[in-house]
Amino acid sequence: MSKENKKEEKDEKVEKDKREKRHKKDKKEEKDIKQKKDKKEEKDEKVQQSFIIESFADQKILEQYSQDAAEIGLWEVEKLLIEKYFPREGKILDIGCGAGRTTFGLAKLGYEDIIGIDITPGMIEKAKNNTRKLGEDILFEVGDACNLKYRDNYFAGCLFSFNGIMQIPERDKRIEAFKEIHRVLRKNGVFIFSTHVRDSDPEWKSFWEEEKERWAKGEQDSRIFEYGDRIVEEDGRLIFLHFPDREEVVSYLKAAGLKLIDEVWLFEEVEESEAVKERASKCKMWVAKK
Repeated sequence: MSKENKKEEKDEKVEKDKREKRHKKDKKEEKDIKQKKDKKEEKDEKVQQSFIIESFADQKILEQYSQDAAEIGLWEVEKLLIEKYFPREGKILDIGCGAGRTTFGLAKLGYEDIIGIDITPGMIEKAKNNTRKLGEDILFEVGDACNLKYRDNYFAGCLFSFNGIMQIPERDKRIEAFKEIHRVLRKNGVFIFSTHVRDSDPEWKSFWEEEKERWAKGEQDSRIFEYGDRIVEEDGRLIFLHFPDREEVVSYLKAAGLKLIDEVWLFEEVEESEAVKERASKCKMWVAKK
């Protein structure tokens, strides 16, 4: 074979290698693009803030929460903890206030400087309507627990009732909410909130064991983010709720710089009304301090 032919053969091999490398690169880029697209689509399918807002925007639910504000008010255990730990002077922030059940309850206990916020605009409209009916002077506004618009050290107490903080999807977002609450609380300010506790009820033990197996196999509900998340039907609509264990709740407080000072079970400390027994299930009230 002549030198000229050898050179042509070598050049052809070099070009072939280049084409193969370009082909592999193109395939990899296509694969990366597809993976990014799949991840985006998977993320889009998961529970987002809009899902939470929509689940509470139904007219029937708005009426139910408005009725709760008028007829139920504070649970007895909420009253117990609020009167024990909230200072009488200073601003109180009622987060996830709904139509005002807890906010008007605070006013009835004598708290005068209260702000109620909720992420669902329809709930705030109901709360404002109830304010006019009751002749109260309470500020209600749309607000996001993960991005509170108030200045640092502004509130003497914060309340987040009816397991509301666990209706925030994703652990990191819940930590953001705890940190925001810490930020707006003044020194020695108190945060009272409630959650379910995943490992507290023997009746649910087998469910959570099966759920853990589903996560291990990758067979969990594709709309949720982590073990403990559930999408459940309540009052004729779907809601998102995270069920933590005690260790997880304590970890949120630690991440936010809050100190746990008390924890009380609903239905165990004081007797509740039949209306509360009908509307609420077993959960724990937590009290933390800045």
